Amino acid sequence: MLNIPRRLRKRLLQTAILSLVFMSISYIVLPPDSSIRLALRFNAARASNAVREATEDKDAWLRQHPAPFELDLREDVGYLIKTGYGTRHRVPLQLAALAGSYGGGLLGEEGRDYVVVGDWTTVDDKDAKKIGVPVHDVLKTVREYGDGDWRKHHRFKKYQTLQSAISAGDEETALEIGRSVGWELDALKFAPGMELMYKTMPNKKWYLILDDDTFVIKSTLNLLLTHLNPELPHYIGNAVGDYRGRFAHGGSAIIISGEAMRRLFARKDVVRQAYLESLDEKWGDKLVATTFIKLGIYLEERYSHHFNGESPEVTRITYEKYCSPILSFHGLRTAAATTRVSKVVGASTKPVRWGELMELFKPASSSSSSSPSGGEDHVDVGPADKQVKVWGMVKKAADCQSKCEVENGKWCLAWTYDSSKEECHASPWMVPGAEGASGKVSAYNKKALKRMQARCP
Repeated sequence: MLNIPRRLRKRLLQTAILSLVFMSISYIVLPPDSSIRLALRFNAARASNAVREATEDKDAWLRQHPAPFELDLREDVGYLIKTGYGTRHRVPLQLAALAGSYGGGLLGEEGRDYVVVGDWTTVDDKDAKKIGVPVHDVLKTVREYGDGDWRKHHRFKKYQTLQSAISAGDEETALEIGRSVGWELDALKFAPGMELMYKTMPNKKWYLILDDDTFVIKSTLNLLLTHLNPELPHYIGNAVGDYRGRFAHGGSAIIISGEAMRRLFARKDVVRQAYLESLDEKWGDKLVATTFIKLGIYLEERYSHHFNGESPEVTRITYEKYCSPILSFHGLRTAAATTRVSKVVGASTKPVRWGELMELFKPASSSSSSSPSGGEDHVDVGPADKQVKVWGMVKKAADCQSKCEVENGKWCLAWTYDSSKEECHASPWMVPGAEGASGKVSAYNKKALKRMQARCP
């Protein structure tokens, strides 16, 4: 042990206290969107989440009974659904799934409980009837918000080109424009869409922003929101991005409390700035975060593990998430995909856990087709990723299984053997899988699965 003189210890203590005071004062006086402040928050959040993960049950607060806050998902929650001209066919499917065709039960009445916004003005009554509800052209709102120079922006030229093709009945050209510039036009929808939602439904406790290929599990949403206070400024979602603009991924669903929305739309200067920044912002969901940051409202990352930005078949189930409730799916772009998810989890009365997806969404072939090594004829590793370990010159599936379960059992949750390439792929997650993985054998680490199951309360 170092023998530090008493006088030196006193000086070191005084220096440490002064440094802490200086840092605290600096943090307080810095603007909310200061890079230094954002970096401090980002690293503090990562450290806090790591400690929470290692020392406590991070979802224990959700098991408080009775839940502290009352909620009616139809009456107390407002929903904003974003669509585009090229993807408008998804809207009726999504509305049916969320409204309760198979138990979704989330949506009430259009205009009172939810609104749909898009990037075009409907000129064909027949087309409007196919969608089934009004689609508000919020790009028109943005265009009319500014002055003449504002309206000359290149994104409005693209919007006008799209609208001209629609008015002329040129479906092929309109769809091509939608495919090529849809992401740019989507960035313009967030600010006016949120404003329309708040003005239309000003007294909701909570607000959700959804893409037209997003599905939200009712039971999980109810669990989460009945344990959070809507009178506090919450901004919650699937955290992506770096420290300068950490934001909730739009496709995974974004949740905003009524208090956060109230504070936002009480600041006309911040709202106008959001409209202006939407002209050049690449990602509209990032704009939501940078706008809230100006008000000192930051993304709460401790809830991020409930949100999912993938379709069920390629959802990555990790050790950390296995026991937690899952809230959302994204990428449901066909009638079959939307209907399947709605049927499987829409009517669930209990929150669905990530780990349950392995059984709920396994391919039909996996129940009858298996290899001598215990593998199954579907891919459990999922898409290529830098975290997937690949070994070459592996002669048989049993050797691949051994690499995962024996040699790397602490982190490997699933393996896939490709006999045509003699390659073994191992990942720190597992996915329910996909049909038709010809020439491949795959399975999850059964010992690791038992460890994860033992952790679940």
